[in-house]
Amino acid sequence: MVDENTQEAVEKSSIDFKIILIGLVLFIVAMGFSFFLMRSMMAPFLPEKETEKQMESRGSLVSVGEFTTNINDVAGTRFLKVEVFVEVSEENKKAAAEIESYMPIIKDSVLTILSSKTAADLDTNNREKIKLEIKKDLNRKIGSEVIQNVYFTSFIMQ
Repeated sequence: MVDENTQEAVEKSSIDFKIILIGLVLFIVAMGFSFFLMRSMMAPFLPEKETEKQMESRGSLVSVGEFTTNINDVAGTRFLKVEVFVEVSEENKKAAAEIESYMPIIKDSVLTILSSKTAADLDTNNREKIKLEIKKDLNRKIGSEVIQNVYFTSFIMQ
């Protein structure tokens, strides 16, 4: 009788151990799945890792100047002070000299674009759009794709 009770107890404990082991494996799988699911859902909200992503200047920088202008506001009491640089393509060696000859046109275009913007348009989220608009307008007026990028080195709105 002792042998039957012992064998029955061993079988019962091995079944309990198997249930615990299966439950533990299912728990680990469920945790791993939820980790990857949450990470993929939160990815758009997390900042991107910038690994060895440095800004490389592909051309020479030319100062357009510092601009102080009223912005398009109902009361007309707000103004913008900004310093602008343009990046000229390195492939065209005459580009820097060409930019200097077009400087009055470039300054007029930048001033016209910036003074037409409202305070909401000049928000930090929209600055890339403004830079792109300035770049396209300047390249259109110059007649070639000389300007690669537009940079604001100071940007004060009051």
